[in-house]
This record gives sequence, C-alpha cells and structure tokens, in this order.
Amino acid sequence: MNFFAVALDYATELMRWAHVVAAILWVGSAFALLKLDLALKARARDPTPQTLFMHAGPGYRLTRATDADESEKALNFKWETYATWASGFALLCMTFAVAPKLYLIDPALWDAAPWAAVAAAIVPLALSWLAYDLLCKKSGLCGDALLWGLFIFCGILALILTHVFAGRAAYPLIGAHLATIMTANIAHVIVPAQKRRLKALRAGLPGDDADLRRAGVRALHNQYLALPTIFFMLSGHAPLLFAGPNNGGAAILLIAGFFLIRRVWLKNLRGLGLDWKLSAAALASILLAFALSWPARPPAERQASDASKAIALALRPSGAQAQTLIDARCVPCHAAHPQIDGLAHAAGGLDFSLAANVEKHRAQILRAAVFSRAMPPPGAAPALDAADKNLLIRWAVSQE
Repeated sequence: MNFFAVALDYATELMRWAHVVAAILWVGSAFALLKLDLALKARARDPTPQTLFMHAGPGYRLTRATDADESEKALNFKWETYATWASGFALLCMTFAVAPKLYLIDPALWDAAPWAAVAAAIVPLALSWLAYDLLCKKSGLCGDALLWGLFIFCGILALILTHVFAGRAAYPLIGAHLATIMTANIAHVIVPAQKRRLKALRAGLPGDDADLRRAGVRALHNQYLALPTIFFMLSGHAPLLFAGPNNGGAAILLIAGFFLIRRVWLKNLRGLGLDWKLSAAALASILLAFALSWPARPPAERQASDASKAIALALRPSGAQAQTLIDARCVPCHAAHPQIDGLAHAAGGLDFSLAANVEKHRAQILRAAVFSRAMPPPGAAPALDAADKNLLIRWAVSQE
C-alpha cells in the first residue's frame, strides 16, 4: 500500500478533527457573546446594563467596559478563528489538490486540467473577500439593504461554483468562500477595531462610533454567514443535494433558509418574540431546496426489440448481474486496495468487492449512483447510463 496515501489519510483525519474543534470554539463563542450582549439590562438598583450569567456553579455579572488598565489584556477569539480557517484550507489542499479528478472535475461542466481545477478552487477564495469588501464599502447600502446585497452575493457565488465544479467539491467550496469572508472580516475589520477601542479605553477616551458601527456590521454579517457555512462544510454526507440536477438552486434556497433562521433567532434574543412568519419562510425555503433535490427515477428503458430482450427486461436481475456492474463501475474506488490514485483504502470505508457489503449498502448505492451524479466521480469515470441505473433499481427492489 502506498505510504504517502496512508500518511495523507491519517493526516487528513487529524486535520478534520482540528477544524471541527476550532470551529466549535469560534462559532460557539460568537453566538454566546452576542446572546450575552443582547441580554444586557439595567437592574433596579444599578442603571448600568448588565447580564447575570451562570456556568458550572459560579455566577458572573457581565457589563460593557468603560475603562481598562494599561497592563490589562483583553480576551477575544481571533486565534480560534484563524485556526478554523487555516485547518479548513489545509483540508481543501489535502483532498482537492491531491485528487482533483475524484473531487473537483466534472467534464460535463468544465473538462479542466487538474492543475487548472485546483487553481480555480483555491485562488478565488481571496477574490470573494475583496468583492464582498467592496460591496460593504462602495455600494452605499446599509442595514437590511446591505444584508440583501450579501444574500444576492452569496447566491451568485453558489451558482458559479455549482456550474464549474463537481457537486462533491462545489458545496464545500461555497462553505470555504463564506468562511474566508468571515475570517477576513475578523482579521481586517473587527480585530483592528478592537485594538483601537482597547487603546481608547486605556486612555479613558470615548470610542469612535463610526469605527464601532463598521465592526458591528461585519460581526452581524458573520452571524448570518455562520449557519450556511457550517451546513455546506458538512454537505459531503448528502449526495442527493450536492450532486442533484438542481444543486445550484437548492444551494440558494438553503442560504435563504439559514439567513432567515438567524434572523428569527436574533429577533427573539432582542426580546421581540418569535416571528412565526419568518420561521415559516425559513422552513419553506429549506423544504423547497429538498424538493428540488428529490430523486427522480431514470428514464424508462426502451421497448424491447425482440422477445428475448422483452423477457430479459421482465426478469429481475440477479445479484451476480448487479455485482458485475458494481465491480466494473464502483470497485475501482470501493475496494480494500483501490485502483484510483489518492485513495489509501476503500472510499468511505465501503468495500463493494464483497457481495455482503453491496447488499447491506444498496440504499446508499442508489442515492449516490442512480438518483444523483455523485458516483462514480464525474472526473474519474463516466456516469452510469439509464440502462445501468434501471438494472440497479430493479435489483434493489428484488432484494426488498
């Protein structure tokens, strides 16, 4: 077995763990701090807005700072943010850059050379941030109008990525672009504003209101971007979504649904109550995305031209027939010793050279290879034709 492939596989798993842990710390702290901030209220005997926070026994009374000692350090979560982005970027390189034909390339969309596909996946991450930054600084939009601009920007980004890359890569890349915007907001707007505010607190001076508003806008945008970012980064488990025929439209609807969910949460945290209309709109958007991705049966097989073919179509295919097809189209990746470069072991841990595994996972096979274009990887092998798909459907039905 290839030593590099095995080492890369272990390194990728470790990096995935680091990415998830860092993201929990970053996004969880951002959501928690906003909740605490919006809960600030004056007490009967103290007009200073404050929040009583209970955690693991002790109670903490939080309020906004009005001064700071010269030697006092301020706590923030910038390093968790940077660790999340860096580990995510490393994961993109360790998967897409190492095996672009398995993940990035779909010849039906763009029959790119591997190097071109990798460059197109990685380089535009910075361009997305620059375009978004210009939207915030030069569009003249503010408040909800700027939020609408952000949503439209995300929708256009999703359409571009789903029309250039294979679905297995397109959805995580949407998440990567949104995460890059969030990280750059913190690195280039929020953290510098924090430093200037801390300097003012130490000097006993009031903060720059315009500076604080700019940072507040970017922090609010990060709140809206967090939910779709997390979803798209986890989307590799949903082939019907990322590899369906309408994956671009589904992505836009999902972004809309998650924006609306965050809007509902924020309104509720501000004490405005639960907005049932927005909640219904969020649910409708997500359900419509699922409806667009609902599996459709492949085209029916043509009428048999002679009696022998008619009998063949009427008979249920045997397990041996299905296994022969799977051996030819699935086993190159799904075997103990894969034949495809970049795989150290059976893809997804599924060895389909064993008939028992094929039987056990027939539902996953149908979702990935029959009802979507996830498998075989479009850049590595041609998709199954209608006859192959119908054979697998008839075989799966016969096993029920």
